[in-house]
Amino acid sequence: MLRIEVFSQDRNALGEGPLWDVEEQRLYWIDSYGPAVYSCDVKGGDRKHWPLPEPVGSLALRQNGGAIVALRSGFHALDFNTGGVTLIAETQPGELTPRLNDGKVDRQGRFVAGSMDFEETQRRRQAVPPRCRFVGA
Repeated sequence: MLRIEVFSQDRNALGEGPLWDVEEQRLYWIDSYGPAVYSCDVKGGDRKHWPLPEPVGSLALRQNGGAIVALRSGFHALDFNTGGVTLIAETQPGELTPRLNDGKVDRQGRFVAGSMDFEETQRRRQAVPPRCRFVGA
């Protein structure tokens, strides 16, 4: 029988994008409007979080530590040791309404993310083409 348990009573503004790291045995997730990345062990303990400067849509873990996060303005590297966030690629320069949203790493190790209207008033969505290989970088 399937047993479901709540491992945290913490509240996120919009918690989503769970990602399990097999090697570290840790769960990572984002709070899109927090905005932040969170992590904990398999029992919900050893919690960590990293505040972000703008809304986040998704993340991908890097082989050498840290993550790539799809923020409103583009792809950024997140250093788990320092909490530093560094722009890698601005995806839609000068535009204020779109933001990056859901993303995953493809078979070739590229982080692919879609975009959406930040205010959710326009029906514009597009995939951001994978021009860079981020995993293991």
